[in-house]
Amino acid sequence: MGQNHKLLTLLIFNIFFNHSSFAQKGYLDEVLKIVETHSIKRDSLDFKKIKKEAYKKLTSVNSIEDCYPIVRFILSELHDNHSFLMERAQVDKWKSTSKSTYFAQPPTPFTGKVLDNEIGYIHMEGFSSGDSISIQEYASELQNLIRSIDSKNIKGWILDLRQNTGGNCWPMLTGLGPLLGNGICGYFIDNNHNKSSWYYKDGEAGVNSVALSRIKNVPYKLVKEENPIAVLTGSWTASSGEVIVTSFRGKANTKSFGESTAGLSTGNSDYTLSDGSMIFLSTTIYADRNGNSYGGKIKPDIVENFENGKINFDNDPVIKRAIDWIIGSK
Repeated sequence: MGQNHKLLTLLIFNIFFNHSSFAQKGYLDEVLKIVETHSIKRDSLDFKKIKKEAYKKLTSVNSIEDCYPIVRFILSELHDNHSFLMERAQVDKWKSTSKSTYFAQPPTPFTGKVLDNEIGYIHMEGFSSGDSISIQEYASELQNLIRSIDSKNIKGWILDLRQNTGGNCWPMLTGLGPLLGNGICGYFIDNNHNKSSWYYKDGEAGVNSVALSRIKNVPYKLVKEENPIAVLTGSWTASSGEVIVTSFRGKANTKSFGESTAGLSTGNSDYTLSDGSMIFLSTTIYADRNGNSYGGKIKPDIVENFENGKINFDNDPVIKRAIDWIIGSK
């Protein structure tokens, strides 16, 4: 009787465990299918090993939330250094940043001024929001800033991306439209070598003619569209910041200065999971308007070392080098 009792108890435990972990296993199945199908690294990974390790970790979970560390383990095994999980609570916040005071008080995600009475200067940090109101506000205010700086006296532009850690590239591209000009700015290339073009046109930006961001009012056009543009980069320039860098590569009368970027020039696609959390998965690499592909660090045209985190307009070697080039271009 004692042995039978033990077997019955074990059977009941196994039935209960299998039932209670069914949802968690389904959640991991969902994640693994997305990763195995779409990851930019899918052809170089041992997914059988990754699955085995992931499922082994299920024995210690009691809820979907307990699966989050396992999802992060799966993404870390991709070794793309870019894919990540956004938990459900974070997703809700990401989609509703307009309820906060994003632009109400400094520091704002971008600033600008006129240098030496003739150089337009824009400094852009990262911008992380998936909320449509904040996206449009960002793009519109950035174009307004460019409008306020531009004049017939401006001889060129400096776009400082050295502290742009990424986020959402679409309002960045839209806001910078006056500097980019209309047309295709770059491409996302997937595992099958399919190319999707990203563009700016008349106040909106998007992929393959599908607008993903647009400004509120009439789009601005530079007084002198032929003015030279210097793009400043560094090791903090990452992800969507590298989208912007790529967008100016190959553009006429444009040159980049500083240090190489962070090396996250891979496109993240977002996938909403059954519990409301999201995976941002690296599925493509960036290519510029001329078809040159990246996927890692982007080296500037002119290397000029500097100290990260410090911008001194009176003694910044990268800004000085950029100004010298702009003046010499005239």
